[in-house]
Amino acid sequence: MSETYQSKRERWQRLMQTLPAGLRGQVSLRNVEAVASLTSQAQERLANAIQGGLKRLPRAVEQLRVNPNTSVADLLNPPPLRATESSSDFPQHIQSELADLIQQCFPDMPRVSAEALASSDVMDVARTTAQAHHQLLASNHLRTDFVMLVLYGLMRKSLECLEEVIQQTPALQQAFNQSSLPWKPNDWRK
Repeated sequence: MSETYQSKRERWQRLMQTLPAGLRGQVSLRNVEAVASLTSQAQERLANAIQGGLKRLPRAVEQLRVNPNTSVADLLNPPPLRATESSSDFPQHIQSELADLIQQCFPDMPRVSAEALASSDVMDVARTTAQAHHQLLASNHLRTDFVMLVLYGLMRKSLECLEEVIQQTPALQQAFNQSSLPWKPNDWRK
């Protein structure tokens, strides 16, 4: 059974009360889980950064999750993103493939919008995954039994995790129902 918004909100409010006093009034409910998952040292640095005028809380939380010792100065003025995170580092065929998929999922979307979305920051993980899939399928070792079994197991595990998220999120189920992309829950593990 999926969690109702009301119960989620109550859980977030309980989590808010566990935060240090300097963070309680400064963190929105939608960010409280991420902040609560930080170490106490990282929470203290985050509180100091907020006092210092921090504007981008999610990015700071992610940075503290990666490195709890990140200085307050680096949280306030983060270094520019690495070049490897730029969408221009991905081959054009990956961008085009993602734009095609976006239009398959959302047929009313104009091509220009699909291409812009395909190259946006929110699609970084999709670009990286698409590139990894291309490398996987081009591998000379793909037909080796132990490589194939491990790769197939990884894919099935990823699919299982994605399906759990979909099943727990009515809005995603509705999006699949409205899309031309088929969604058939996998029951291979049962």
